Amino acid sequence: MYLLYNTILSVLTVFLLPYFYYKSRSNDEKLNLRERFAFYNHNLDLLFPAEKVIWIHAASVGETLAAQKFTEEIRKNHPQARIIFSNMTASGKKLAKKKIEAADLVIYLPFDLNWVVNKAVNIFKPDLFIMIETELWPNLIKALDEQGTQIMLASGRISDDSFDKYKYLGNLLEDMLQRVDIFSMQHQEAAAKIKELGAPEDHICINGNLKYDLSINHPSEEEYYKKRELFNIKNKTKVVIAGSTHQGEEEIILDLYKKLKPHFKDLKILLAPRYVERREELLDLCQQKAVKAALYTEIKKDEIHLSNDVDIIIIDTMGELAELYYFADLVFIGGSLINRGGHNVIEAAARAKVVLFGPSMYNFKEERDFLVDNETGFEVKDLDDFIEKSYQLLANDNFRKDRAEKAAALIAENRGSVRKNLQLINVLLK
Repeated sequence: MYLLYNTILSVLTVFLLPYFYYKSRSNDEKLNLRERFAFYNHNLDLLFPAEKVIWIHAASVGETLAAQKFTEEIRKNHPQARIIFSNMTASGKKLAKKKIEAADLVIYLPFDLNWVVNKAVNIFKPDLFIMIETELWPNLIKALDEQGTQIMLASGRISDDSFDKYKYLGNLLEDMLQRVDIFSMQHQEAAAKIKELGAPEDHICINGNLKYDLSINHPSEEEYYKKRELFNIKNKTKVVIAGSTHQGEEEIILDLYKKLKPHFKDLKILLAPRYVERREELLDLCQQKAVKAALYTEIKKDEIHLSNDVDIIIIDTMGELAELYYFADLVFIGGSLINRGGHNVIEAAARAKVVLFGPSMYNFKEERDFLVDNETGFEVKDLDDFIEKSYQLLANDNFRKDRAEKAAALIAENRGSVRKNLQLINVLLK
């Protein structure tokens, strides 16, 4: 099975290299193909070999944020260890370099070609490899296992899409799962799925979701009022933040704005697309809808002064969305009005915000059900439902604030995943 897997992967890599090269040349966030082939520009001699090496892998932005506090606590518990932090995406790595201060080295995960991962594993010789959520790469796991590395899946979850795709790996999947020492899953459903895929039952445990243990940095009073002034938020202003939106959703949000504006004179929408490179596309869309908009980056650089008639602010930065939730009266989570599976709802709820989302939340079913069951998050079926629920929540301050405070309290009560996973790490490193 490994021979077939490597043959297919090698052929795909040859055909996809021109595409990757083009993206690395045209994208603002370079993909760094050299690093993905385990050719490192860093002076690794200063870091490796080391007495103890812990390698943490988070695919993209969401997983990186989930791993932030976890990595900080690993550093506190193992101050002498070298910590490597890797990502799959350019946006994930950019955020990791900013947020994961506990790491000694931030890199791209090497391509899962056997000679590439063998080279990377031989350089780093990690004692422990931790995958956040769902990152199962056959050649990498095989190379780590053969090198004697302890392997752990932390805050594990298996989306419906991933579950179906993994089944195609057949015997290769079973062999790979046998090599993982601990599957620390988020909940019972995830544990049942990984067991059905072939993970040994005695390697599976349930220790919650790292995202509930997220780091929350409250803005200072000075920062808070400075940002309100920047956004031109007044006492009567209602602020709706639409986070991690995708193509097909922003038009609905602008229609929502037009319907709500007559009822809330000072309404503002902070529109944060999942991919910031779509900023110009969104400016054009606002122009087509005859709605005045401004880019957050330009406002921050004092390139423009936000006038009273600019109500749409496009958030075109990475890693700031969670902190901007503090300025929202209501939060909508994107990727849910289209068939994308939604995004993380916990960041907003933990900051005492009522959350709205569309019907497509299959990647975050547990978090969605948690908020819906406690009436701190609400599903919207279509534009009309979106308008109705948004109006009711914005018009009823007491009810909205009560639900928001309950959301924050519930998240606080469900923390503890970091502590439980740290206990497992200590066992593995012994």
